[in-house]
Amino acid sequence: MFHPFEGNPQDLSDTDLESKIQDLTKKYHTAYRLGKPELLTQITTFITIYRNEMSRRNREKLKTQLDGDLDQLINVD
Repeated sequence: MFHPFEGNPQDLSDTDLESKIQDLTKKYHTAYRLGKPELLTQITTFITIYRNEMSRRNREKLKTQLDGDLDQLINVD
């Protein structure tokens, strides 16, 4: 997912992604308490963008770990 007002989330480090998600979650709760549904929609969009990027990275890490482990498990001799 891409938003024209936000840079590419792939350029951020894992720590930056996590801090942005935490910051936006706090802002989401504040907007919820203030009763701002239009702001909630926008914040939710950005949280989704960052969470999708984190999920993509975690899938890639898991895939590389599993690929490396399977090579050692298979014995063709």
